[in-house]
Amino acid sequence: MKTAGFWIGCLVALPLVGTLPRSVPKSWAIPPAPTKESSTNEARYQALSAEGVQLLRQGRYAAAHELFESSRQTAIAARRTDLTARAIGNIAGSEFGLHAYRRALHSYLEARRIAESVRDKNAVAVYDANIASLYSYLGEVDSAIQWLRGGIERLGADLPNKLPPMQIEMGSLLIRQAIQKSAPRSPDPGRIEIALEMFRRGIAGADRAHDPVVYAIGWQRLGEELLRQRDLRGAERAFLEAYRVRKLNHLPLDASYWALGELHLAQGDLVSASTLLDRAVALTRSARGPLPHWRIYDTRGRVRMAQGRLPEAVADLRVAVRLARADRWSAPADDAARVGAEGVLDQVHSDLIEAANRLYIETRNPALVRETFEAAEENRANSLRQKVRAHQRQKDDLPPAYWEAVARLQRAETASLRGSDPAAEGEADATRAELVRLEASLNSDSPPLTANLMDRSQAALGSDDALLSFHLGKSISWLWALDRGTIVLYALPPRDQVEAEVQQSVRAIRANALDAAPGARLYRTLFGELAPRFQRKTRWLLALDETLLEAPVAALTDDTGTRPVFVAEQHALGVIPGAGYWLESASRQDPEVTAPLFLGIGDPIYNAADPRISQARGKELVATLRFEFLALSGTGASSSLALPRLVGSGPELDRCSAAWRGERMLLKGADASRRNLMEQLHRNPAVVHFATHVLESAQRPTYGLIALSLNEQSDLELLQPVDIAGWRVRAGLVVLSGCHSSAGSALPGTGLLGLTRSWLIAGAQSVLASHWATPDEEGDLFQEFYRTLSTQHRRDPAQALRDAQVQMIRSGDWHSQPRYWGAYFVVGNQ
Repeated sequence: MKTAGFWIGCLVALPLVGTLPRSVPKSWAIPPAPTKESSTNEARYQALSAEGVQLLRQGRYAAAHELFESSRQTAIAARRTDLTARAIGNIAGSEFGLHAYRRALHSYLEARRIAESVRDKNAVAVYDANIASLYSYLGEVDSAIQWLRGGIERLGADLPNKLPPMQIEMGSLLIRQAIQKSAPRSPDPGRIEIALEMFRRGIAGADRAHDPVVYAIGWQRLGEELLRQRDLRGAERAFLEAYRVRKLNHLPLDASYWALGELHLAQGDLVSASTLLDRAVALTRSARGPLPHWRIYDTRGRVRMAQGRLPEAVADLRVAVRLARADRWSAPADDAARVGAEGVLDQVHSDLIEAANRLYIETRNPALVRETFEAAEENRANSLRQKVRAHQRQKDDLPPAYWEAVARLQRAETASLRGSDPAAEGEADATRAELVRLEASLNSDSPPLTANLMDRSQAALGSDDALLSFHLGKSISWLWALDRGTIVLYALPPRDQVEAEVQQSVRAIRANALDAAPGARLYRTLFGELAPRFQRKTRWLLALDETLLEAPVAALTDDTGTRPVFVAEQHALGVIPGAGYWLESASRQDPEVTAPLFLGIGDPIYNAADPRISQARGKELVATLRFEFLALSGTGASSSLALPRLVGSGPELDRCSAAWRGERMLLKGADASRRNLMEQLHRNPAVVHFATHVLESAQRPTYGLIALSLNEQSDLELLQPVDIAGWRVRAGLVVLSGCHSSAGSALPGTGLLGLTRSWLIAGAQSVLASHWATPDEEGDLFQEFYRTLSTQHRRDPAQALRDAQVQMIRSGDWHSQPRYWGAYFVVGNQ
């Protein structure tokens, strides 16, 4: 009996190469196994399962779910553990088809656990592949590959028909991983060829097995990859072959109509695209099927927008966002799945924003501005908001298995930095997949944002506050400016132009160029059209998109007055991950929770040449301590060097602690250890200041690693983002003064990953980090910063940073250069 197949199209966030839909991951319903016994319950189980499989094939997932639930109860009554596992697996398949992804994941895991207990190797392999498909759909590529690899390895020779769909899925995943790992460079051709070979094997295997479902899926998947690479002719051939086979075998055509509609949109044939998508939409009126309906409405909305039919486009895209919202809240509760969902859903939110804002320009209907602001902020950093809420409600500490996995990840990361173990990257990927699985079983659900986000944002703003929310689009970008009384929409240049200006301004500031034109040009692009009411506000809260997170906003220059002035001279700047996060974190803030304690960690022992360690111990370390680290020049290049001592970090901590009015605790040298840090964090310090190296991970996408002292085993202790995110910290502010401490990928919808996000998840109210490498000096800026911060009635890191930056500007020496003070920014609850 052939498997019931449904592969759902999947969008993957790849901002450097574009975002394209992907085809449907397949779930396999396991047909009832023949049994020797013929009891009434077993016969009833067989009948229910067979009927349920037929309903799955017809796309009637709700009806199939009822039958599979009955078959589960029947298997339990028959005391057949193996049949119980198969029933639960089929229940998971129907839940997948109903887009109940969280329930589907837990059902698959439960079925897998039971199958393992009865040593049903093939069933375990099938469940592994289904879990991989689920994570693939949600954009979590590394976890999907690990699950699928396990399924392929476990699959027995007696189930050859299961291998082709697994190979096709693996081909698609490997291409996506190759692009992610190599970004921003071109993907490794060798990896791409391996992925294409998996495609070829899967399609050929389906052909030999006379399985039209999988054969058509393979061609459509291949077409999507070709479309992503702008090979329109190759994509057309692949899509038409998938359509031909589906039509010939009377298979559902909605996925083919949708894929061909996307193709014709890319070709500029809007009439054909509209006709094809009208057919796809018509098919969505049937029972809820595997292809997410929001994707079809989203594509048709983009076609109608290209045709100038803005009211119809907005109507379609409203439906798409509503349906996508339901998909989001049914996703598994682990952070990786939520981050993936943000990337997957970023496109549909972006499309609605563009269509509705263009319609606003024509109609001046203020309700449209409210709608697009809330669409932008609904998706922005939603995973961070959910993670923080789940972390707070988690009653128990994370289990030992979680921390064991974290320790394995640190060992793999260390080996990758040394370059001593070629298998370290694979070990790191496998360990992250295990952490995802553990999180999925631990994290509870979190509700969506409540309504009236714009009204609540305005009510939370002070009289001197303005909230500036940015959205970068391919053809046009947008800025919403809010204060307590109004909201105004501004059109900005396309993403490519804004990104180019950000890069130009960063290069000019870091090079200490005499020409201030790049910074002034970016200022005019971002803020030049702001109404005077917003320009007069002394505090700007910035909700930023992707590349804008790299922009040194404080160091941009306004040259419209009698003299050029830096933004820092006019405004205190606070970066907020998103309006939803900001509102919820502000409601949780309790200044009485933190103690007036300054905790400083710095000047660790990094290498064998350090005179603070014994000569005997030093000899043991000479051969082992060679790491790749972010060069102090800030170029992003890595050098294989012994990690040098940060000579200025000790005096930096001394001066900062002396400026702090309150209790102080400094961890220097060998005391700058993970164990000592954890002990002091339990005291809920008001400030945690790291004056350490921040290394760039060897893994892709990159993230920052805080380097502490050598431990008793002569290993360098590294604090990873995943490690920190598992802690429970009640700290007011975490300061990362190390070079490029904000290092991490910025993803569509998610924002900045890495250390800043992890400290916010752990419980810090705000994080102060640097955009680029800063000199190893004695902390003049931070001395001024803490002098102000410790005297404030209600601690305000953004205002304290602005005061310190203004002091540096007025210093008259090298500290006045924006390449020094302009590197720093504050993110979190402002």
